[in-house]
Amino acid sequence: MLFRDLSEQIIKESIAQERDAVKEQYHNLSEKLLDFYEDRQMQDKYLTDYGFKKKDKTTDLPISSYNITRKVIDKISLVYKNAPERMLKDQEDDAYNQWVSDNPKFNLAMKKAERYKNLLGKILFRPHYKDDKWVFFIETMYEAHFLEGDPLNPVAYSYPKKQILSSPENVNDDWWVFWSDEFYFFYIPGTKKVSYDPNYPDGVNPFGIIPFVELRDDFPVNQYDCSGAVSLISANENINIAMNDLNLMIHFQAFDQQVVKGVNPSDIKGKTLETGPNKLLVLGTPDADLSLLGYNPKIMECIEAIKFNIQTIGWTYNLSINWSVEGNPASGFSLMVQNIDLIEAREDDVEIAEIGEKEIYNVLSKMVSFHSIQPKLPEDAVLLVNFADIDFPVNQKEQLDERDWYISHNIKTPLDYMDADLDEAEKLAKFYENKKLNGSLTAAEETRLNLEDQGVEFEPNV
Repeated sequence: MLFRDLSEQIIKESIAQERDAVKEQYHNLSEKLLDFYEDRQMQDKYLTDYGFKKKDKTTDLPISSYNITRKVIDKISLVYKNAPERMLKDQEDDAYNQWVSDNPKFNLAMKKAERYKNLLGKILFRPHYKDDKWVFFIETMYEAHFLEGDPLNPVAYSYPKKQILSSPENVNDDWWVFWSDEFYFFYIPGTKKVSYDPNYPDGVNPFGIIPFVELRDDFPVNQYDCSGAVSLISANENINIAMNDLNLMIHFQAFDQQVVKGVNPSDIKGKTLETGPNKLLVLGTPDADLSLLGYNPKIMECIEAIKFNIQTIGWTYNLSINWSVEGNPASGFSLMVQNIDLIEAREDDVEIAEIGEKEIYNVLSKMVSFHSIQPKLPEDAVLLVNFADIDFPVNQKEQLDERDWYISHNIKTPLDYMDADLDEAEKLAKFYENKKLNGSLTAAEETRLNLEDQGVEFEPNV
């Protein structure tokens, strides 16, 4: 029995250590993802490993970094490229749209949240009401807490809060905020230090619901944590290294290496020799010879390798990359075909975003009710969300052909393409006026206009 107890304790400790190691690894990975996305790629902890930093921390050339990570993440984040249409089912008023209109930063925050979610794999979207206004936070560092036996569905979350000044001795401590449906308090991980919000000193969650929503890029299956855009920052690192290698290659091999033969080193010892493309070197020894090594740097090969890396990462993230700057612009249909994988990936993202939108509304409605804010958001309302489709640019000929096809098949009329600010009668009057000015007004149409001026009414007809 003793040996069994000891073995169980060893297993538990081993699992705990492994869990801490995985957590630390995930934290470091998230930090690196954020560094590359937010243009902190030039830190010594990255450059030293690439071999560009010398012992004195200097470099031969200024280090160049290229934020491909941000470029790709922003490019593939298409769900909130345009703000979606939101509507509460079976509700006479438009309370939620009024709330969104009163808080224009909400859609911007959702767009940012989508990008950080695609970067890290998961984030917390946290609305907060303070001083009679709404602010929105995107928490990228947080811990999820689970019930034993269910490691995939969190029941609580905590995230760092740097300045909890409940007492002077706690100023430098790393306080975290804990939220569950029942509880809300502050604590310092690994200690027994606990503090409470002065507004809620009993540690009870005033909303009765965790007041934020976790947004993920995928449904958890075998494990809760996700790796995020790891392949993207790996490619970004390789491209940075290759680009700096290219810069060094061009710089140090811009001029070929001169070599002097037939000269005794002792003859030039202590003398100053100046060489360069604008210098004349005089060799006093008859048998001396000046030649060049004949460098042949593989610049084009290096450039092609860099382009291949960029195209590969583009293929991985469903992006079509075209290096050509010549030729006619691609048609809208052609662009759609080229980006069909990206469009299909967006459809999957829309399904996940719809769930997130409804969870966010659920949180907001309870927070609005608690704070007694107007307009009131019904807590039992069903949210319907319509995400705008992606429009590809079309050239003028495509637009004209489409217009003519719709008109010739009686699907639309010329009035449908006139100024939207005009009502139907104004459009019709403008239409006949234009025909008259263009000399294309028929005798029948002119007769009709004269009769209308005399008070005869006709059904609209174009």
